Amino acid sequence: MFVFSSGRKGTAYFEFQYCKKQGVQRLLQRRCKFWAPDSLFVSLDDETRFFAVYGKYLETPDGRNAFDPFGINYYSKEKTRNILKIVTEEKPADWETLSQWLEKAIGDYNGFYFLGM
Repeated sequence: MFVFSSGRKGTAYFEFQYCKKQGVQRLLQRRCKFWAPDSLFVSLDDETRFFAVYGKYLETPDGRNAFDPFGINYYSKEKTRNILKIVTEEKPADWETLSQWLEKAIGDYNGFYFLGM
């Protein structure tokens, strides 16, 4: 379900992108540039399956920040850690690829963005 930049064919993808900057969330979002070489991608062809399996992990449990599949969603290190914990416990389809990528988002970066269509 997940592909790296080298595996992309076409341009219709959702993108998991590392947050490589520090600062205020709304300002960080302005700095997002699509198609980062170290991003993780999900094809639009897999949209239904992806959201059926992974949509619940991307929702904000407290309800304060609504998930937008067509916008820019930021996940702090803390939120990323929580997602990683649950994904590792539940082991949904292709979880190994996502969990390795999330570990780097926590260890090397300031969380990640989910960039919608």
